[in-house]
Amino acid sequence: MDQQRVNLDGFAVENPELGLTAMRSPRDPDPGLVAKDGRVVELDGVPEAEFDSIDTYIARHGLDLAVADEVMSLTDVAFARLLVDPAVPRAEIIRLSAGATPAKLARVLALLRPPELGLAMTKLRARRTPSNQAHVTNRLDDPLLLAADAATAAAFGFREIETTVPVLADAPSNAVACLIGAAFGADGVLIQCSVEEALELELGMRGLTSYAETISLYGTEQVFTDGDDTPWSKAFLTSAYASRGMKMRVSSGAGAEVLMAGARGQSMLYLEARCVALARAIGAQGVQNGGIDGASVAAAVPSGLRELMSENVMVMMRNLESCSGNDALMSESDMRRTSRTLPIVLAGSDFAFSGFGSIQRYDNMFGPSNFNAEDIDDFLAMQRDWGIDGGLRTVAPARIGELAARPPRPAAPCTPTWAWPTSATSTWISPWTRPGPRTWGRPTPSPSCPRPTPSASAG
Repeated sequence: MDQQRVNLDGFAVENPELGLTAMRSPRDPDPGLVAKDGRVVELDGVPEAEFDSIDTYIARHGLDLAVADEVMSLTDVAFARLLVDPAVPRAEIIRLSAGATPAKLARVLALLRPPELGLAMTKLRARRTPSNQAHVTNRLDDPLLLAADAATAAAFGFREIETTVPVLADAPSNAVACLIGAAFGADGVLIQCSVEEALELELGMRGLTSYAETISLYGTEQVFTDGDDTPWSKAFLTSAYASRGMKMRVSSGAGAEVLMAGARGQSMLYLEARCVALARAIGAQGVQNGGIDGASVAAAVPSGLRELMSENVMVMMRNLESCSGNDALMSESDMRRTSRTLPIVLAGSDFAFSGFGSIQRYDNMFGPSNFNAEDIDDFLAMQRDWGIDGGLRTVAPARIGELAARPPRPAAPCTPTWAWPTSATSTWISPWTRPGPRTWGRPTPSPSCPRPTPSASAG
């Protein structure tokens, strides 16, 4: 039994002092909100004079005081029942949640059992239909392989593709490769290149990427300042991305504060409630959470997976798009990996994965995802077995082969300029033919771009 994969995982006993507790900690504050003349003067038991930067930003920008008294007067059980009552519409939950403090939402979600979390997620999803995000990377930063893999991922139904680099200088070529490749697999696929923030922003400004999600939020001020950040700097960066038309979500998730020794003895769910409230306050479109890089930390404590799903539901309650984790391997056990992902897929999150490894595990430069290319057929069978939409589609083998073998070749421009090869083995471009390997000889005009007549040519 000791050789079973599940026994290779790390497990921890609850230790509130270290922040190793999932749903409730003795140091979590009681919910509370006091406002005077339209100004929050006390938030979850903390008076305004003692606000840290996170409290201040949430109090000034993250709460709808018009409904605050109504929602804060509800008992935790009464609010929890609204989440699972089919007769209560999504809009009502969104309206009430806008005035709830972080401690209030954490308390309410801690009451829900796993099937109830599924009911709430099904009702609260922001997108019309569930979707999925892919990781497309490789160890060599090979742009042709990236383009082929991006085309294949798009054909399978991934609506977002995230890439990264082993070598920072390769970021622009990786972004372009995924952008072009995905366009061959399906229309409208969004691209992200996850790298150092200044370069990532420049890629977005230049139109080489179309969404961003690597702006990280944390639940304690200590961890924020350790990274030379504040809520205001994150809000400014979020606005910079959004101002150029990029889709903008932030990243957070259980375990980050524990890993950085800044949990203050509070539960993972409460600290994440602060992050989600802050995400709403700074104007992000969505949140990537559910553990992310800290998923294995959350999974190590009792009720850890339940806490990860609660984070996702909390995002939806704030009327944000949930990109629901599953992008980091949280166990070597196939059964535990499936138990982590299946409830999210059954309920139908906005994005079931923050990064399904659509490439082989060894080629994933983010590190292995919870599901990878080796698991795509299993995932498709799981969708079929349950009759659900997990965001992916079966693709005929011939189509996959076609996409992988076909190099990206945009249509040649209609111009009388000739481009002859420099050697007999060159790949060359003619204005009247699609680019490709050719032998010497005169090109054949393309019907869509006829060869100009002698009178129209420049001689």
